[in-house]
Amino acid sequence: MPWNPESGRTFGQYMRDKAIQVRPSGWTWATRDQVVEDSPTRKTVRDQAGHDVTERTDGQGREHKDVNINLR
Repeated sequence: MPWNPESGRTFGQYMRDKAIQVRPSGWTWATRDQVVEDSPTRKTVRDQAGHDVTERTDGQGREHKDVNINLR
C-alpha cells in the first residue's frame, strides 16, 4: 500500500512502519580521512585506501604537498 499524504501520517512514520532502513543524514560516498600528524608546519592525512598526503611549509615559508600512494 503506497503512502497517502492525506492519511495524516508523515512519510517518515510510513517508512518506519515498513521497517525500511532510512539514514537521517543520507547516504554518502565521502571518505573518512584520518589525521596522522598535525603540527604548525606539517599536516599528514591518511585516506581509506592508505594514501598519505602531507602538506608542509619549509623554512622560507613556501608550501609543499607530498603524496605517498599505497600500492598494496
